Amino acid sequence: MKKLSATILTLGLLTSGLSSVHAAEKASSVWLNGEQIQFSNSAPIVEKGVTLVPLRPLLEKLGVNVKWDQATHTVSGSKGTLSLSLKIGSTNATANGKAVKLDAAPKQIRNVTYVPLRFVAETTGYQVGWNQSLRQVTLTAKQHSEGRGFLWKVENKGNTVYVMGSIHHVPEGMYPLRPEIENALKAADYLGVEVDMSTVTSEDLQKQVLELGVYKDGTTLKDHISADTYKKVTSFLKANGMPENSFDIFKSWFVTQQIMNIQVAKDGFTPEKGIDNYLIEKANTTKKPIVSLETMESQMKMNNNFSDALQERLLLQNLDPKAVTPPSPDVTIDYLNKMWIQGDEKALNEFTTTGWDAEYFQGLINDRNEEMTKKIKGYLNGDKKETYMVVVGMLHLLGNEGIVPSLEKEGFKVTKQ
Repeated sequence: MKKLSATILTLGLLTSGLSSVHAAEKASSVWLNGEQIQFSNSAPIVEKGVTLVPLRPLLEKLGVNVKWDQATHTVSGSKGTLSLSLKIGSTNATANGKAVKLDAAPKQIRNVTYVPLRFVAETTGYQVGWNQSLRQVTLTAKQHSEGRGFLWKVENKGNTVYVMGSIHHVPEGMYPLRPEIENALKAADYLGVEVDMSTVTSEDLQKQVLELGVYKDGTTLKDHISADTYKKVTSFLKANGMPENSFDIFKSWFVTQQIMNIQVAKDGFTPEKGIDNYLIEKANTTKKPIVSLETMESQMKMNNNFSDALQERLLLQNLDPKAVTPPSPDVTIDYLNKMWIQGDEKALNEFTTTGWDAEYFQGLINDRNEEMTKKIKGYLNGDKKETYMVVVGMLHLLGNEGIVPSLEKEGFKVTKQ
């Protein structure tokens, strides 16, 4: 498992997918527990954003018993206690005995029946993932871990704030979260996150990248990093099928985030699966208001304000960790996920307080902790007796200047959940 910068814990990787050069488009493939499903000459298709695949090869691989009713053009399938039913040309279906509305109707093309992949997979007990860089749909048997995570309850003047630590990239089978976390969201009048990316348009994101992530003084990436580091960048691009000059116009911090995106995607992790995005999606579904503690611009400015030397060290930490003294503890995503799942406060506190470059820690953690704590105090001192669930990267919680100890020092009642 690739070792990555701690930035992955504290930022939602806002720049995901914004590289100016993309690999050539190719047809989507479908993988089940690491093995590609072969559809012969009938490739998957996309209709209204929904992936449809040939019925029989999919259901056979998923171990589903299939029945076809020629008179009604209805497909039914069962797997243990799980069942589904679909009708050609209709968006009405049943999933485990309940009526559901499909985003796209099953259809027949040249005598091949196509069905919505996500509906069939999820109904029969599989988690669905998407790897953009490889254009792969991944199906993995659900194994709910119900990890403990990090959750505190803070009360004051009739107001309640649940403070939760997030990881932005999680393994399959993480959801649903344990009942205390799910219930905290249900009880909340508002969900608070670092940045609500569901409200950020691609145009806004592109504008900020062009403003803060691109050199405008006539220089390029190779003018700001050593020749050896630049060679490592071009080697990385070549190994990933991209032109060697793909990152030339971008600043080191932006290049680092793009490289992290590619690396974690290869390991099967994407920001879309992160805990904060999971909770944002649930809040939007129930029309629960979402508030942001930061802005996309403030996060990008933080990265942009790091010195050239620090930006190059961060870049090298992801390209060749042995070539540089890491500016943050150099661990794997698996280690971070294990820490979160076990709710290991001792490990988190140690991780937060040792092995950090002073400039990096001040900008990435301490400065942001101070501003986020101010927002939370505002919620607690309000006169409306409201409940908030605030979700931030778990590195912001503990340590000498963490959110939780800062609230305790100021006399707020804080209890672990």
